[in-house]
Amino acid sequence: MALAFLGFMAEGVVTSILFRSKDGQDRVHAIQRHLLIQAFAFLCLLGGFYAIYQNKVVHGKEHFKSVHGKFGLATFILGIVAPLGGLISFRRLGLLQKFPDKMQPRIKWAHRNIGILTWLLALVTIQLALTHHAVWKGWVTRVWQLAVVLLGALVVGLAWLQPRARPMPAGADFELVMEPTQKHTPDLPRTQAD
Repeated sequence: MALAFLGFMAEGVVTSILFRSKDGQDRVHAIQRHLLIQAFAFLCLLGGFYAIYQNKVVHGKEHFKSVHGKFGLATFILGIVAPLGGLISFRRLGLLQKFPDKMQPRIKWAHRNIGILTWLLALVTIQLALTHHAVWKGWVTRVWQLAVVLLGALVVGLAWLQPRARPMPAGADFELVMEPTQKHTPDLPRTQAD
């Protein structure tokens, strides 16, 4: 789970923040990189959840009883929902186009926000685990706690400071845009007319 959230998903979130200001083929490559990184995060999430669940079964312990366990379950559920939203958002798969044009920007907005919420919730879940007596290692644990807080602050700061993307023509996520990019007002939803 640590590899999923502190490694791959953290990198995937940063990648998604950085491609906001890109367009054309640079954006396409950044989105593909985001997809690949998040796929690895998803596999680690599933493997980590299975290992944790089986460990509870082997030791005859109840599932999802502690605050950490409840936060972990919520994080796991959102960790499945966010990638599903991402798959719908990738134009090449053709799923996004099945929704009305007006809904498409909302679906992408929901994916972005559920993704960042999932990652931030994972950081809270990690903090809750670090305070458990079985994990506590004194100053080493304090360093881990500080590192998790700093990672979260850095990514949130990056998200806050990174300029927003200009709206691109519908279908441009995986196609080379051959026309010069038009100037648009930031944060307008993408439509077929753009």
